[in-house]
Amino acid sequence: MAVFQSSARTIDMLGRQQIAGIPTAVSEIFKNAYDAYATEVRGDYYPARSAVTIRDNGTGMSITDFLERWLVIGTDSKVADRRETASAPPPGMEPRRQMGEKGIGRLAVATLGPQLLVVSGARGARSGAPGELVVALLQWTLFEVPGLTLNDVVVPVRTVKTIADVSPALLVSMSDEVRASLSELGARVGKDRQDRIRRELDLLTFDPRPYCAAEGPNLAAEPGTTYIVSPVSEDLEAALEERKEQGSGAPISDFQKFLIGFTNPITPTSSTPDFATSFWRWDGAQGSDLIEGVARFWDESDFAHADHTVEGEFDELGRFHGQLRIYGDKPVDIVELWKGNARNERTACGPFSIKFGYVQGKASESTLSPDEFVEMTARLNRIGGLYVYRDGIRVLPYGNSDVDYLEIEKRRTLNAGTYYFSYRRMFGAVSLDSQSNHRLQEKAGREGFRENAAFRDFESILSGFLIQIAASYFSRRTSADPTWRDQRQNVARRAEQSKAEKRARDEFRKELHKAIGSVESGAFASGVQGVLRDTRSGLAHLVRQELASDLPSLASVSVEALFKLRAGIAISRPAGLPLTSELERDWAAYKRLSGDASAVMQQAFDEIEVLLLSARHKLGMPQDEPVDSPVLRRLRLLAENRQRELTSMAAEVRQAADAAREVLGAHADQSVTQFEESARDLIESLGRVDGGEAATAREIEASAERRLEEMRSTRRRAEDLVSQEGLHHETVDLKERILDLEEQIDENLELVQLGQAVQVISHEFEASIASVRNGLRGLDPWARATPPLAPLVRDIRAAFTHLDGYLRLFTPLQRRLYREASSIAGADIHAFLLGVFEERMRVNAIEITATDAFLRAAVKGYPSTFYPVFVNLVDNAMHWVLERETGRAVRLDARHGAFLIADNGPGVRPADREAIFVRGFGRRRGGRGLGLSLARDLLARDGWRLVLEANNPGAAFKIERVQGDDSGA
Repeated sequence: MAVFQSSARTIDMLGRQQIAGIPTAVSEIFKNAYDAYATEVRGDYYPARSAVTIRDNGTGMSITDFLERWLVIGTDSKVADRRETASAPPPGMEPRRQMGEKGIGRLAVATLGPQLLVVSGARGARSGAPGELVVALLQWTLFEVPGLTLNDVVVPVRTVKTIADVSPALLVSMSDEVRASLSELGARVGKDRQDRIRRELDLLTFDPRPYCAAEGPNLAAEPGTTYIVSPVSEDLEAALEERKEQGSGAPISDFQKFLIGFTNPITPTSSTPDFATSFWRWDGAQGSDLIEGVARFWDESDFAHADHTVEGEFDELGRFHGQLRIYGDKPVDIVELWKGNARNERTACGPFSIKFGYVQGKASESTLSPDEFVEMTARLNRIGGLYVYRDGIRVLPYGNSDVDYLEIEKRRTLNAGTYYFSYRRMFGAVSLDSQSNHRLQEKAGREGFRENAAFRDFESILSGFLIQIAASYFSRRTSADPTWRDQRQNVARRAEQSKAEKRARDEFRKELHKAIGSVESGAFASGVQGVLRDTRSGLAHLVRQELASDLPSLASVSVEALFKLRAGIAISRPAGLPLTSELERDWAAYKRLSGDASAVMQQAFDEIEVLLLSARHKLGMPQDEPVDSPVLRRLRLLAENRQRELTSMAAEVRQAADAAREVLGAHADQSVTQFEESARDLIESLGRVDGGEAATAREIEASAERRLEEMRSTRRRAEDLVSQEGLHHETVDLKERILDLEEQIDENLELVQLGQAVQVISHEFEASIASVRNGLRGLDPWARATPPLAPLVRDIRAAFTHLDGYLRLFTPLQRRLYREASSIAGADIHAFLLGVFEERMRVNAIEITATDAFLRAAVKGYPSTFYPVFVNLVDNAMHWVLERETGRAVRLDARHGAFLIADNGPGVRPADREAIFVRGFGRRRGGRGLGLSLARDLLARDGWRLVLEANNPGAAFKIERVQGDDSGA
């Protein structure tokens, strides 16, 4: 009787040679962990040690399990009719459908490297001796040798009690066993291959215990299985190399493409498995996530950032029943028949569901903000695609950006107008299950489904569906539904308007900053003084030379110079433009400074009038002649120029009004009438100016400018009515509110993240401090017994004591320790501040002093309110006094029940006096602009307020109780 014999190379062909690559191999090992009821599997790669570990917290293996199941190829537990009962789930877990089908998936680990150390501890009653661990060594290179049978290959196996017994000595003894078998095989294994195997065995000198007990699944604490591979195949580095996909600027590695989204977070259900995967690379102590380190995978929340979404189910006839949402509008119920099912027969693939989101290719056609669009596009370029999941576990390679299994891009290249969808602009999942879709069978090498009748139906249904909904709802030519076209036009129009508004805001901001800077820096005042100096000098020259005839010309030049200076800082707020809170603050500051500039101008005009009268007197000119004031001449010239401008503007307004009358006839007529009346009144006012009205000339000039600005606004409103791009005041207010809220959201998110980080760091720091404190106590006996060690321990203790004391300083800041208000003494606050800022005071030569009144003062309140406020104010003061070369000082005082914190720095700019308390505003380089805003909010909550004192050489802040509020007393 003849029987089959199995060559050792069978293992190599079923494992290393059959698997498409290392990412697929890792996926297979992850699936084995899932089948073992693990909730976590983790890989770690150590390039410097040429080692890879993969650990899970599943049921693990006993010695019996390893010998009768792991070492048996094609175990019947993977056969379909025995999958449900192959492994009993641990207590508290639901049964899992087994992912493996052929019982050979574990052989994929040979792809990672030529040697494998298996360490496994079983769970439950099947585990043999309590706590027993199975340790086995597999030398995969032996399985590549032609002529050897499976019986020729030795697999050393040991059982140990605890992880502490998995020592380097144990590893050496197991490798020696392989060496001995290699010697017995002799010439059957070629010399070159023998040398290679011995070199590989020589690398097994490491300690396996740290690998088994590292962060993550830990055999020292729980059952599970650990694989340790060393040395590592060179193919791993190639798989980790990030490459740019064709047609994409985003680099991504094969490792990421194949292993990201192992379970289905896109369309999770109650049956979605509780199973976490990760794979880390360690360069020294620095770890990096190799799977989601570049791009976070998709989840349900991402559909809120899609322009369009499709969700529904395909029934047993291939018909789609679901919903389509275009541009976030109300979802539309749709039903699409599968045109490939002319006979109305059941599909071979079975029913399944789908959900995907789609983002427009152009930012101008997307509802996303520019930042969101850039972020989503970057993620789509890396991990966009339609993924396939069966029982919540990903089916490879579907979803990879280079696996367009539905030929979406191929059709799009034929006609982008008809075939709307692009594979790189979509993300989503097709959800299958083993029961309904059992005829969809994966290939042996995990390279997708076998191309049988079920897969052909599956592919045809999905492809036909995308073509049909593109034609019905998104095609520029054939779509009967106008929703997408209309919405896209609206989105594009809004995007263009948003761009225009941003450009206008940027230009307005530039003009504001230029004007504010000119006034604040003194450039405007210096210019005015320069004009006055030139006027005095010129008049003195005319008087000396008795050139009375040149007096009008000189006066005109001086006045024109002043008007030119004023025009250089004259700005009007753009009508209908929503402003950010920052621009609103700048505009308010500009208006205040503009008033100051007008006062300077008024004084200059008055002085010029006096100088002219004095010069006329000195030149002996008759005093009873009409005063040909340079201001009046300026106004006459202005009248001529403005009359021409008004005539032109009136024609433009009339033209705009004619076009607008059809839409808003009465409103347009009223606008034109008001405009013409204003123009007529202005022209008449300018025409009445003569020598006897010199005193009111400047008032007329100012009035003229105001009226002209009103007319320009009227013209712009009329033009806006025609183009329908004008914004009502309510819309502008709403947009400004949205801008403010967007800014606040970003700031609040930063604060939340910062607070969470500080909380975590504080917790870890306190735990570490306790460990260091205990360690120092343990060092003391060594230091006493070893004199050279004593100075080192003393220095360490001194540094630690300083650090520990600094940490204790911040105990009062924790509100949870102070549920009730308590008396806070000024002396305690002063001592606290000296402790916090001791080092900065010394390094920067800054003095923090407190008056007797401050030291004697006391207030009833929460330390968690007052201490942070004082820290913030003093921190700011210490920053700004650095602009002084010497004598840097911060002074604490108390007057009339209020605290004062003052410094001798540069002080606060007049334009910033109110803005400094607005969240997000700040002049400090690298600052967030949140400190003073939060300080004011903290105090206000407890009945106090923070104000900036006026008339102080530096900055002086006062903390005072709100009138009528005794909550803080």
